[in-house]
Amino acid sequence: MVLIMFGAPGVGKGSQAAVLSGTFQIPHISTGGIFRENVANETTLGKIAKSYMDRGALVPDEITIDIIMGRVLQNDCRNGFILDGFPRTLFQAKHLDELLAEHSFPVNAIINITLEDELIISRLSGRRVCPSCNLVYHLEHNKPSRAERCDRCNGTLIQRADDTETTIRKRLEIYHDQTKSLLAYYRTVHPVFDIESQSEISETTKHIFEALEIPVS
Repeated sequence: MVLIMFGAPGVGKGSQAAVLSGTFQIPHISTGGIFRENVANETTLGKIAKSYMDRGALVPDEITIDIIMGRVLQNDCRNGFILDGFPRTLFQAKHLDELLAEHSFPVNAIINITLEDELIISRLSGRRVCPSCNLVYHLEHNKPSRAERCDRCNGTLIQRADDTETTIRKRLEIYHDQTKSLLAYYRTVHPVFDIESQSEISETTKHIFEALEIPVS
């Protein structure tokens, strides 16, 4: 089983990828995690990627793809995997398809989790994080017992810089610009399931399972 997760920031694709990973017993591969692992382990590709990251430049597609494929070809991926955060460009998608086909990894489905931009902004801008213990709250859906204080450690809650409305709108603009042609391409070559994100994670999971024809207990 090979799945590719799509979705704008805040739709919950990472949470759904984790559920699917547990269901199918296949790795959930996050691009960010792979980069950090390669940089920390000082692999050859990690060192090259770090040279771009340190100066604020985008890591070239070819290097990103090589790092992803290096992870995909590890033993724990032999029964499949879930990609989260990759591919991000049409070039990456087409090249990835070629490489996966060479290694007999057919893409079973693209899970495109959707949500209106204004609802995403509401979700992310209301998020607050405890910098001491990393517990996450929401001013509307998961309030702390005391205003601006963490229930676990009494730390002062903060709003991440990338959770401000201005930053979120910019992130969404970039996401939509990147994925418009990408999703159009995928709809011609692989099954694409558009799943609307629900307020309850379990409801979104239910719709994904139904699309993939997985029995829901």
